[in-house]
Amino acid sequence: MTTLSDVKRYMQNHHRVTVDQLAIGVSTTPDNARSLLEMWRAKQRVRFIPSSCGTCGKGSWGGCNCPMATLDPEVYEWVEDKERQP
Repeated sequence: MTTLSDVKRYMQNHHRVTVDQLAIGVSTTPDNARSLLEMWRAKQRVRFIPSSCGTCGKGSWGGCNCPMATLDPEVYEWVEDKERQP
């Protein structure tokens, strides 16, 4: 069973990862990795990195509906203590 601590260790070592990379790195499914990342996101320890998806440039989480949006990986990065907002 993958824990939040497993994700924390992996993220601290790799800083920025895709959901698929994390899932492989901590031996879990992408859906479970995403759920664990969202828990850390709620604690402001990771942030989602929106990517540009091509012609519209809105990013896959910004209302984009162009075909390239489905190809963009979901990228998250670890937020160090000094970067966190109070």
